[in-house]
Amino acid sequence: MKLDQLRAFIAVVEMGSFRAAAEAIHKTQPSISAAVKALEGQYGIQLLDRDSYRPTLTAEGKAFFKQSKKLLLQVNQLEHLGHHLAQGTEQQPLRLCISQMSLTEHIVRLLKAFDAEHPHIAVELTTDHLNGVQEHLVKEKSEIAIGPSYGLDDRHVFVEVGKLEMTCVVHPDLLPTLQASSQKVKQQALYSLPQILVSRSAENQEHRFVLPTGRRWHVNDFQAKKTLVQAGMGWARMPHYMIKDSLEEGRLVRMDVENFSSHSQFPLFMVRLRNQTLSPEANAFWRFIKRYLKTPTSDNEDYAVAWKL
Repeated sequence: MKLDQLRAFIAVVEMGSFRAAAEAIHKTQPSISAAVKALEGQYGIQLLDRDSYRPTLTAEGKAFFKQSKKLLLQVNQLEHLGHHLAQGTEQQPLRLCISQMSLTEHIVRLLKAFDAEHPHIAVELTTDHLNGVQEHLVKEKSEIAIGPSYGLDDRHVFVEVGKLEMTCVVHPDLLPTLQASSQKVKQQALYSLPQILVSRSAENQEHRFVLPTGRRWHVNDFQAKKTLVQAGMGWARMPHYMIKDSLEEGRLVRMDVENFSSHSQFPLFMVRLRNQTLSPEANAFWRFIKRYLKTPTSDNEDYAVAWKL
């Protein structure tokens, strides 16, 4: 059994055809077919059923594929370690992407605690928004991301690291007019007032909490969003920790919109790609956060660890 044979077999399964596998790993289609046949011949089993339009895994193939993935991941990790050792002892920076909305006090405490334990590890911290956070992983701009569940699927391994509370707010002078005679604001009353949204680098932004009709303004960050809402130029859903002072000082007020998720809480996750080999620095961060969250302290006892392996 050779690694090239395993890579060919895995590519066929993941890409769905011999042709697509050949293109994905830059091999010829006959060489891919020969590699898979060599594996089958070596063990005397059929890994792929070729009778249908697309090759599908047999029962034996499913078990073999699962172990092949594990083995190839270990090989990739070993190769990465070898390259790292060959470069000497100089450490690389930890490349971390955090959702703009996710820099809560709890997440900042995690970063501060990691820095205190690993002061020798430099951090390249990038912020993005919505699907842009996951794109940093896919495009290998970052090794680990922290943010909400936008874009998460079977490609990812993720751990719950905190909670985020969101609430709808508007300038206090606008609320009485918008409410009219009812406690909740009807959606129609907001159509002429822009909903302020943050949009960043992702190619396909996935805004979940948007009125189907009405004006919209797009800005690059939450500070601009907050500034415009406080000026009475629109309304928005904002992370509560960002507007806590403004609510207490009366510069903003909470707003309940009819048939709309005006106030909600959702989990934040630490995320990595399932098949990506992490650098030693990223591994140190991943292990530290897992250990920190499992330690019963006053700072983190409210945050349970939720694994999806």
